Amino acid sequence: MSKLAAGLIGLIAGVLAGAFLGLVIGGTFLGGLDIHERLGLEGYELAAYLGAVMGGAAGLVFGVRRAG
Repeated sequence: MSKLAAGLIGLIAGVLAGAFLGLVIGGTFLGGLDIHERLGLEGYELAAYLGAVMGGAAGLVFGVRRAG
């Protein structure tokens, strides 16, 4: 498998996994915080977006390194 294909698969998997984990963690721990007035986002939305970005970056790196 080429490094491009492995990186793309890792990016997609990382975004999905990171968004899911961010949503679960954000809904559990940040659901009660009232940050909507400051940022315009709920706590779980912010955690899902940040989780997707971090998961995508980690998945991309992991996919490229795994392809060798």
